Amino acid sequence: MEIFLILAGLVAGLVDSIAGGGGLITLPVLMLTVGAGPDAIGTNKIVGASGALMSLWVYFRHGHLDWRKGVLFSVFIAGGSLAGSSVSPLIPASAFRWLLLVTCPFILWIVWNKSLWVRTPQMDLRPSSPRLLALTGFACGFYDGVWGPGGGTFMFLGLLFVAKVPLLTAMAVSKLANSGSALVALANFARSGHVHWWTGAEVASGMVVGSYFGARHATRHAEKIVRPVLAVVVGLLLIRLMKNG
Repeated sequence: MEIFLILAGLVAGLVDSIAGGGGLITLPVLMLTVGAGPDAIGTNKIVGASGALMSLWVYFRHGHLDWRKGVLFSVFIAGGSLAGSSVSPLIPASAFRWLLLVTCPFILWIVWNKSLWVRTPQMDLRPSSPRLLALTGFACGFYDGVWGPGGGTFMFLGLLFVAKVPLLTAMAVSKLANSGSALVALANFARSGHVHWWTGAEVASGMVVGSYFGARHATRHAEKIVRPVLAVVVGLLLIRLMKNG
């Protein structure tokens, strides 16, 4: 089981650092391991924080991080994450399997359709108002806190199209925001006893390695391999999860 958890984290790290959506792999794996509901979501925050911090370090070393936009966006992300992670334990555990079935296809569609991420010359590229940026950050943080899968992808797209920041800067800032969101939610879930630390650390060990290599090759067309892998792995995990349910 330990090898399975580490390998799941490794694949998720490669996916998440390039295309986003690594939580679509780690959360179903944890739901199979510790059970559906707040325990899986809380434990997954260890994994999410570890992967986001590693990717952030790589992007920072390459000079892609805009601290000014990053800190502002992260503050509102953290506020939304605190609210979301406070609501999550109130949701019945049985609802999370169905929530996964609803959100997975939608997030996979976003990750697969890279054309959605491309800005055309006709788009308005003027920076949005701080109020709109704050609202976007809070909404992404709330989703990430209450549930999680695809949260980093939504943060990235919000930065790209709402804040109008360059592509690699949006990737770097989304990792900063995602790190803050995961750490805030982790503290909140831990406070209510919904974190399995050792299981989370096993998945996170693979996630860190995958995130490092994925972030290093983010600009080398690795997404051509990553997106099909993500679709296949998530599909298999969903089948296994529903059979166990």
